[in-house]
Amino acid sequence: MRLLLQLRRQLITGFLIVGPAGISAYLLVWVVGTVDGLLAGPAHALIGHRVPGLGFATALGILFVVGSLASNFFGRQLLESVEELMLRIPVFNGLYRTLKRMTDAFAPGQGQFRSVVLVEYPRPGVRSLGFVTGRTAWGEGPEAELVAVFVPTNNLYIGDIVLVPKGAVSETGLTLEQGVQAVLSAGSALPSRIPPK
Repeated sequence: MRLLLQLRRQLITGFLIVGPAGISAYLLVWVVGTVDGLLAGPAHALIGHRVPGLGFATALGILFVVGSLASNFFGRQLLESVEELMLRIPVFNGLYRTLKRMTDAFAPGQGQFRSVVLVEYPRPGVRSLGFVTGRTAWGEGPEAELVAVFVPTNNLYIGDIVLVPKGAVSETGLTLEQGVQAVLSAGSALPSRIPPK
């Protein structure tokens, strides 16, 4: 029974690791292939032969334009309308919402992860790198304030949420990008000294 539970957990963990990466890779190949297919005819008619890499370059251009649109008011309104439409598609909305939450977690200035911290977890004397995701309170008084910290375990998107007293959280002064690199590199990308904030 214990072996089956462990096997099940490992299968789910493997799926959660491979799933987002596989879906992202598939979508990237699909976008590039679709754009390449749409441009193949006009490019062939105009130039007389197929242009290698045209789909990839055009897909990059589209991503750049969408990123530029997202940085101004009217563009944001347009993208929000498109997002609302996506969330109304029955099966696709669940996948879209999950992928969006995962990418939004690291969006600069608006992501769920606010800062990189150290917490004493999972036992006293062991410090874990984590990301502050929120604050709450349990009980009354200043000591009741708790900080929600996401501590990645198997990879960046799988981990534990720990609620620790505000005084038990040590700000590292690392940027979110440095924190993500440290997790993805299994700690090898950590600076030689973590600067206390």
